[in-house]
Amino acid sequence: LVGTVVSTKMNKTINVAVDRFRTHTKYKKRMKYTRKFMAHDESEVASMGDTVLIVPSQRISKLKHFMLREILKPKGQL
Repeated sequence: LVGTVVSTKMNKTINVAVDRFRTHTKYKKRMKYTRKFMAHDESEVASMGDTVLIVPSQRISKLKHFMLREILKPKGQL
């Protein structure tokens, strides 16, 4: 999953918002759905606003079962 980091306040954990688009059945208009996932960031390299790639892993805690694979685009870079 590719998303944007929205929180880095926890130790070794980032909160990633993933946007998905679906077509409405009646109106045929694309609608955006956002879901937030907690991901494990062992070295704490991600910062707020970065675009990151997260992958599923075995369950680390009650709400955390993704791991940070790589940072695709840092916040300040175009």
